[in-house]
Amino acid sequence: MVKAIITPLPEVADRYTIAILKIERLDHTEIDVADMQRQVNYYRDGLDLENPKLSGLVNELYEINGKMWDAEYAIRKGQDENLGLEEIGKRAIKIRDLNRIRMKVKNEIIELTGDGFKDCKMNYAN
Repeated sequence: MVKAIITPLPEVADRYTIAILKIERLDHTEIDVADMQRQVNYYRDGLDLENPKLSGLVNELYEINGKMWDAEYAIRKGQDENLGLEEIGKRAIKIRDLNRIRMKVKNEIIELTGDGFKDCKMNYAN
């Protein structure tokens, strides 16, 4: 028997912010906006955004995910050949550093709520 696994709060918060960014940034002719809004509502219902500390951490995730989106944009669109290897390398380092901050915020959500498992990566200092 397969056990149903409940999504931990840090992942809910992360998915929530990414769904908001998709609505804000993707071409609405290429996505199902109503479905994306259902995702936003679904994830928001799993978050106590009345808690100012949690709300602040979710806002930090939104900002970090937006910065990561910006850094990855040209590469995702297949426009990386115009960037040059040096610029791609700079972006990779920036994305790595932003992801470290993202993990730190998600770990702070775990500390605040007690829900989930702390994340760590190789060569990542908490």
